[in-house]
Amino acid sequence: YYMATKKENQEKIVSFLKEWQKIEEASIKNAAKVIENTDNPFLIAVMQIIKSDSANHKKIEQLIIDHYEKETLKLNPEELMKFWDLIEEHNDIEKKTIELAKQALADVKQPIPEYLLRYLLKDEQKHDELLEEMEKIKGGMYPYGG
Repeated sequence: YYMATKKENQEKIVSFLKEWQKIEEASIKNAAKVIENTDNPFLIAVMQIIKSDSANHKKIEQLIIDHYEKETLKLNPEELMKFWDLIEEHNDIEKKTIELAKQALADVKQPIPEYLLRYLLKDEQKHDELLEEMEKIKGGMYPYGG
């Protein structure tokens, strides 16, 4: 039974991420083709969302690749605490947008506005989750409550 070394494991992760970036690039090109060939504002908006998300995914994938190949990503407690009040304030804002999206969804009856509102709700929930997970990182830095 063979256990991969830490270096082999990291190389495998980087390889997966580089392949993933190629797929994101194909997604960006595909979305751009749709955008170029339609006048439908709904299709344009959806494909712009996908194109933008794919571009953001590529950047995050590169950040992870660079973590393994160039410089380890770090976050020191002082740096996090310097911005913590703003992060908490942002989290409160996200919670308000989630509530507004839920209220709007309760009243919408047409499928396309409902589709778009569901997307917005999921996106706002995703932002909220990102900030909640950051709180866990903070908790790991300050095991006694911080």
